[in-house]
Amino acid sequence: MKEKEEIKKICEKVIARIRPDEAERNKVKAVTDFIIAKINKKASEMGIEAHAISVGSTARNTWVSGEADIDIFIMFPEEVSEEYLKEEGLALAKSIADKYEERYASHPYIHAYFYDSEGKEHEADLVPCFSVKNASGLKSAVDRTPFHNEYIVKRMPGLEDEVLLLKQFLKSAGIYGSEQRRKGFSGYLCELLILRYFSFVELLKNASRWKYGEKIDIEGRGRYKGKDPLIVIDPVDPNRNVAAAVSLDSFCRLIDVARDFLACPAESFFYPAKKKEMSKAEFVKFVKERGTEFVMVLFEAPDVVEDILFPQLRKAEASVTSMIERHGFRVYRSEVSVEAEKAFLIFELLVWNLPQVKKHIGPPVTSKYHSEQFKSKYKSFSLRIEDGRYVVEVKRKYTDVVELLKNELRSCSLGKHVSESIDRGYDVLRNEEIMFSEGIGSFFSDYFLN
Repeated sequence: MKEKEEIKKICEKVIARIRPDEAERNKVKAVTDFIIAKINKKASEMGIEAHAISVGSTARNTWVSGEADIDIFIMFPEEVSEEYLKEEGLALAKSIADKYEERYASHPYIHAYFYDSEGKEHEADLVPCFSVKNASGLKSAVDRTPFHNEYIVKRMPGLEDEVLLLKQFLKSAGIYGSEQRRKGFSGYLCELLILRYFSFVELLKNASRWKYGEKIDIEGRGRYKGKDPLIVIDPVDPNRNVAAAVSLDSFCRLIDVARDFLACPAESFFYPAKKKEMSKAEFVKFVKERGTEFVMVLFEAPDVVEDILFPQLRKAEASVTSMIERHGFRVYRSEVSVEAEKAFLIFELLVWNLPQVKKHIGPPVTSKYHSEQFKSKYKSFSLRIEDGRYVVEVKRKYTDVVELLKNELRSCSLGKHVSESIDRGYDVLRNEEIMFSEGIGSFFSDYFLN
């Protein structure tokens, strides 16, 4: 009972800090209403049959104070073509914003900036979509969102604070957000988890016992057949797993931190400790103490959104790791990141230098045809027999991993945009050669101390 009261007090304190007050809600609502009215008026003036609606956390009162993401969807009749939607939708969105940038999800949208009555800047995504009659008639992935909004708005009243606690808890654990960089829990997924368990604490109690393949189906109509660490059936689309973006590590991180909080509740679980940026001198000291070798492949970050870039970086990471190990070197750990317009692959190696000589194992002596082929190919070499097979010693092409990467990196499967960037030039840096430009110190703080 004492522990239950302690958790309740902690949650109350956290909510008092992260729940938007009435003044903040009014400002966000005023900006949202202003954008919607402006879009609707401009659509009428341009002769475009479209109207705007508010969706997302600001429409559902589930945003953390100071972090309002205004999402405005511009609804077009489902009869219009995708080309018309893109052209007119973007033109309409751009016409009502003085400051904006074009971004891309399933199709282009506008990320715009607006100001409230006090001159404070607010960011808003203006997303054209089809106004389909039901979720089974989706013409693009974003068409699902208005149905999500309708589903949550009807069921969320009274549970908003529970969602805020969950979001803040996950942010502190570093697993909030479904972006490819993070592979964590989206806002919509947080809302569904609270709808399933009715409270933040009950969710943690259940999460602490989750097993791989945990399945949650609120409506009991799921038809999703995939295999993922966590499966949460989308109530508006039974074929979809809302938790598909959650990586195994993020899934396990929630299980782990839920157990820790329930065992020893503390307010600190909601607020990540500020990590000091690692200096280059500290990095060199860490490397020396570990006795490993760090090699960085550094290049200009391709000009694409992170959800396109990070899968390519991870594909490159896997391909390069495979090549390194095929040549006899050993990778202990690897990572990818983008910091200050620079992308990089980092490899920590247990073996980075090799002798000139390499044992090449041939076929069994008892295999007459293949034995003859092998002996013919290596007739100028000294052959011996070991464990019933021919063995020959050959000279390695690469004895240093940096030379391997400098000469063979382009032979790896790197992904379209990463490959194009690397073709324009890249550096291979080792240990103290690694430049500590903006963001690198934070990256290594996370790498060594997280």
